[in-house]
Amino acid sequence: MRQVILDTETSGLDFEKDRIIEIGCLEIVDGVYTGKKFHNYYKPDNITISSDSEQIHGLNNSFLSKFPTFDSSVQDFLEFLNDSQLIIHNVQFDLSMINESLKRMSIKQIEKKNTICTLELAKKKFPGSKNNLNALCRRFDINLDSREKHGALIDSFLLLEVYNELLGGKQKKLDLSIQSSTSKQNLLRVNSKKHILVNITNQEISDHNEMLKNMKKKIWVD
Repeated sequence: MRQVILDTETSGLDFEKDRIIEIGCLEIVDGVYTGKKFHNYYKPDNITISSDSEQIHGLNNSFLSKFPTFDSSVQDFLEFLNDSQLIIHNVQFDLSMINESLKRMSIKQIEKKNTICTLELAKKKFPGSKNNLNALCRRFDINLDSREKHGALIDSFLLLEVYNELLGGKQKKLDLSIQSSTSKQNLLRVNSKKHILVNITNQEISDHNEMLKNMKKKIWVD
């Protein structure tokens, strides 16, 4: 099943007046991030980004002036979505901003039933607690070092981890693989919420193979 983690940054909070100025999306299939992403900045037409909004995401009109508007580029965004289910933290806000753009462009709007709201999931799981993205990351011990400011792509990666935790940590699987680096060092990578990288020497590999040979002799030879 294909789903898309989605986050936006906007010029303000009025979905009729304000505009999307950044969008970040991650493709996940059967709960696993595939490596495919969609990320773009957009100029907000003739809207001046509010100082409150700039304090949050650090984006301003001068930086965004060289980019197209979201309205004029919305087809690229829709092609990436490809009618997949959307996973959003606070669906009501982000979907309202997206659908207002689709409305201006006379394009069919995205139905709320095709979304999952992680904010609502968190409220049900932790009633009475703070359930913004920062609070959930702290609750699940997810590293926030990369989040000096809000950013659509950074927040999408954080939301991916939060979503998996809300589902019970379904992506915490040990996926052991040996890889050779250009310096011929062998690395053992354990894929979990936090990546652990362990150096394996050639001698250790040789000892391990010798141990397997001895085990085989003991099992199969009388």
